[in-house]
Amino acid sequence: MSGATTVAYLARRAAQKEKVRILYGCALKDILNWAVHRHLFYQDSSDLREKFEANKHVEDLDTVDKMIAAGEATYNKWRHPDPYIRSALEFQYSGQQPHLMGDLSMRPMATGIASPNLNVF
Repeated sequence: MSGATTVAYLARRAAQKEKVRILYGCALKDILNWAVHRHLFYQDSSDLREKFEANKHVEDLDTVDKMIAAGEATYNKWRHPDPYIRSALEFQYSGQQPHLMGDLSMRPMATGIASPNLNVF
């Protein structure tokens, strides 16, 4: 392989690995939406991991692209119609900051009274 071909191969392979990583993370988070109990989540997440590990050895770029497309199609087909969305209060107690929420103390409520400061970190 020439230098340009090697660089192109490595760039495409890195992009594929990133797509697989994102797909795995999204599918894992979606399992939490379907699993009512933790023991169900653990079993389903283990099954998902086995599916990804079974194809870890595949090196052909075109085959990997087809597998990623099939995985994304399967994910979109079985995606939860009503995913769980964390509220701002849950972020307060978990120690994480809410994303894209801004400072809730500065937003007026429907009654025109300023809301209490929920961003206690």
